[in-house]
Amino acid sequence: KQWYQRRVAITAGTVTPSPNAPVPSSIHFHTSLSLQIVPEAELKQTLRTIVPLWKEPYGVLCFLYSAVLSRSCDFIVSDMLGGDETLIDRTFGHGNQSLLNLMITGVATSNVFDHTKDLSGLRLVGVERETDIGFLSILEACRYLKVGKFLKSPNYPIWILGSESHLTVLFTKERSLCTKDNSEFERARAVFDQFDVEGNGFAPSTDLPEILQNLGMFSEPEYVAIMSEQLDPDGTGIILFSAFLAEFFPGALEERTFEGVFPLHHYNGLPQSNTDRKVVFREGSASVAVEYSHAMEAGSAPTSMLRVLRTKWPTIEVDWKSEPSII
Repeated sequence: KQWYQRRVAITAGTVTPSPNAPVPSSIHFHTSLSLQIVPEAELKQTLRTIVPLWKEPYGVLCFLYSAVLSRSCDFIVSDMLGGDETLIDRTFGHGNQSLLNLMITGVATSNVFDHTKDLSGLRLVGVERETDIGFLSILEACRYLKVGKFLKSPNYPIWILGSESHLTVLFTKERSLCTKDNSEFERARAVFDQFDVEGNGFAPSTDLPEILQNLGMFSEPEYVAIMSEQLDPDGTGIILFSAFLAEFFPGALEERTFEGVFPLHHYNGLPQSNTDRKVVFREGSASVAVEYSHAMEAGSAPTSMLRVLRTKWPTIEVDWKSEPSII
């Protein structure tokens, strides 16, 4: 494990810069970097001692360089499939999805769906395993992408929320939200999504035999022909996931959703997004019901916060203790 560290005065592992020292120039910062390599067994303790360093000017760059060198530049280029994409957007200067995935998963892939997909011969690599920290995006509510199960259901109830312009953090102490959902809905969705490459909510009707086979269901040609005609009566060549679910897994939607009330905490680090420009954690009470209606679709939710949250919990409502939190 590797990271960059500035040559600063250190006492017992704690950074102790002069309180009145001016912020160094970026040139001075980059010429004063040193590289320290620590055995994995000592990594956590060493990182705890270096946190004060990351809170100083240029600390974010120290953290960024640490993550990049831990993965290695060669592996990062390979993760991004050697394309023209960069970790930092050339125009606006913010981190791209590859950088966010590197921070969350340790691999700098540029997609948020599960596993690998083939799009007309183009190999697209997503997230290959479960993650500790999750990610939800307002772009899914806008139907620009589809976040996979690995990022939506992390091992800990912490999610990075992506808006159109920046990132915020959502978390709760309700660990039951991290219970793995093995319902029929999730099983059907996981298989169907392998054929719904663009996340549009439908798959080619020609893929129905393989979908049924992957679900361990009856898939004889005569039966498939009858079901194809029933699921696609107009001959459009596509099968809607909603129709597929209603036919083969009736009632599956009702059994999939966590039902109950739990506390939510949201952190938005932009001063202009907080009252009197004072950055604070917002606390709210979230409720999730089993009953679902199309009026609760993520894209039609009244606030950007609900649009993001309903990509994971379609029926969620949040009662914020003070003013509503925004992303």
